[in-house]
Amino acid sequence: MHYDSDMAKVIIVMPSYNEAKSVSKMVEAMAGILPNIKDHQVELLYVDDTSPDGTADIVRGLQKNYPWLHLLVNPKKEGLGAAYAAGMPYAMKELKADWLMEMDADFQHPPADVPRLIAEINKGFDYIVASRYIPGGSIPSAWSFQRKFLSVVGNLVARVCLIMPKIHDITGGFKLSRVKGFMDEFDFTTLLSKRFAYKVHLFFYMVQKGAKVKEVPFAFGNREEGESKIIKNEMQETLRVIFLLQWHNPKIRRFLKFGITGFLGFIVNSLALEFFRRGGIGETLHTITGLANASAWSGGLAGEMAIINNYLLNNFWTFKSQKITSPFRFLGKFVQFNLTSAGAVIIQFAVIGSTTHFFGDTVLVRQVALILAIGFLIIPYNWFMYNKFIWKSKRKVSSQK
Repeated sequence: MHYDSDMAKVIIVMPSYNEAKSVSKMVEAMAGILPNIKDHQVELLYVDDTSPDGTADIVRGLQKNYPWLHLLVNPKKEGLGAAYAAGMPYAMKELKADWLMEMDADFQHPPADVPRLIAEINKGFDYIVASRYIPGGSIPSAWSFQRKFLSVVGNLVARVCLIMPKIHDITGGFKLSRVKGFMDEFDFTTLLSKRFAYKVHLFFYMVQKGAKVKEVPFAFGNREEGESKIIKNEMQETLRVIFLLQWHNPKIRRFLKFGITGFLGFIVNSLALEFFRRGGIGETLHTITGLANASAWSGGLAGEMAIINNYLLNNFWTFKSQKITSPFRFLGKFVQFNLTSAGAVIIQFAVIGSTTHFFGDTVLVRQVALILAIGFLIIPYNWFMYNKFIWKSKRKVSSQK
């Protein structure tokens, strides 16, 4: 088989453990497919976890007839993720891969679909995903209800928790990844799972790196030989990986900090509301202005106390990366912060005032009104205003020559 030197090189990384019954059939199937892929150089790397059934020995024997067949043997079995963590760097460093394909060794990922995924390379995509959950894709009808349920629900949970609504199959293992700018920058020693959940970590990484994703429908096949490698408690492992990814996600951490700041602001707000109401300050403002009632004024003043609290915490903690440090700019932004938060004060003034007017001016009514005002109106209002006007991120400007 002859290739042009400028062809992109695709290495199919195929982990194996006790695949002696299927390895010859797989290599023969690939021998009928790979030579027909004209635009790319495609080779196959078996990553064997020292299979006791002699899988590696069979591969070695086949290598004599197929120069595009490679073998990497791990000293011990640690899991699917660990096999890829060994095989992918090897494919990039030793085999000079431009693209990495993840593929099962048991025919559940049909070899006939390999050319369809590779064909998408020339269309400018960075991450080409064989998808079971888009039109044209499917999972085996022979699967038990439990396995179907775990597959569908596990994938849905990953999509929701990783906030990837436009991607339909995150937990599948049949994918093609661009090396330059993506896989060559991933530290495989940091892979969060040595098991099946590695897929979620790599998918999240590629999307965070800005990969252009293409989903290609495929029918997930039944295993032809050997036993399934699915491990119990895989759902828990996937949830663990998702939690760790989001825990270290700057956007999620910022939102959590925003929520904590808001909760502390609520405590300040609640205490200040009762302080101003019981201390007579709200009643004094009502008497002077003749407007609204004492609780409305107390609510407005309490809102201002919460604004001061939130401004300080958000500036020095929640939005620390955009922290305002200049004294004059700090004061200027504080004035701007108050103006943008004026809507929140007005909302609180109106809701507490009207609620206590109609339902009685008691501690319970005031506090319930405060909770409703904050939960349904003020939180969405503040999140929008903070990001839009106060701690908006500085956008990177790119230039083209």
